[in-house]
Amino acid sequence: MTIREESATPPPQEGQTGTVPPSPNSSEEQQVVEFEMFANEISDEKKLPSSGVPAAVENSDRDPPRASLMDRHGIRTQSLEDQASCLSDWFLSYLNPLLKHGSGNVIDGDDIGVPSERDRAGPTFELAHDLWEEEMERTRLINEARKAKHDARLAKMADAKRAKAKAFQPAEPSVARILLRGYGRGKCAVAMFLYVCSAVLNFLPVLILNDLVGFFEAGAPVDNWQGITLVHPWVEVVLLGLTPLLVSLLQTRSMVIFQHLAIFVRTAVSTLLYEKSLCISAAGRAATSTGQVVNMMSNDTTQLQRFIQFGGMTMVAPLQIIVALALIYQQVGNATWVGVAFM
Repeated sequence: MTIREESATPPPQEGQTGTVPPSPNSSEEQQVVEFEMFANEISDEKKLPSSGVPAAVENSDRDPPRASLMDRHGIRTQSLEDQASCLSDWFLSYLNPLLKHGSGNVIDGDDIGVPSERDRAGPTFELAHDLWEEEMERTRLINEARKAKHDARLAKMADAKRAKAKAFQPAEPSVARILLRGYGRGKCAVAMFLYVCSAVLNFLPVLILNDLVGFFEAGAPVDNWQGITLVHPWVEVVLLGLTPLLVSLLQTRSMVIFQHLAIFVRTAVSTLLYEKSLCISAAGRAATSTGQVVNMMSNDTTQLQRFIQFGGMTMVAPLQIIVALALIYQQVGNATWVGVAFM
């Protein structure tokens, strides 16, 4: 790397830029280096506005949203999801305008509009902050009661036993508790129930096909289905077509609830961590680096979000495996365990 020596060129006068052109009296190699630096500085000055901030960044907060064909759906004041009816919410038909727009145009952020009310960071933080304060107070009262019982128990002990007794371990406030309270335990239970129902219904087509195969093997007419199939064969055929639709509907609704829960958890945890980082003590700053805080606010919260998004699948997978093994065992018997051994 060639280092340019400082010349005796006087500083720029008022109204002039700080860029100095190459001196004609310097050596050829030095003139080349000075000219390259001079060209780079001129290029940088043209890219930067007077404030020293790139124009795209400087105007990003001041420019209004780009006009979009989706504006006629009121996406600037209320999201499509918040405008949807109950039926549209279940079938996700409120996304039809956006999908239709995307079929002929490139969708960007201006076409999405404002987020749903339940996903906004402001109300989420306020709710999480209030619940955290309540959880801290609840934990403090519990620790005081337990500490009093612990001290009373120690007072009744002999000196030798008191010296060997374990120290009091205070309870810690639970973040998971406030997150469940904030989003709603009922919503989480409904999402889990819907996913379990969809997982169980996934096996219904297998049972129906098994029943229909037995009916066709018997060779009986359709009117004599009693004793061969559980219900009329045509009813089973209709159920064979409706079951996938019902499974898809239940799974979609469950995943929507889990998605909102994941966004709520990530937003709440990130904002609480940010608030804590603003008022951390000097000892806390010495024990925790900035990189650790940033890592918790970005990577760790992202992992939480991803886990919750697939939480239903993780919890229901053991049930699906057990039911699948039971159905296979009915067909092939002990040969099932050979396949299990190879898994």
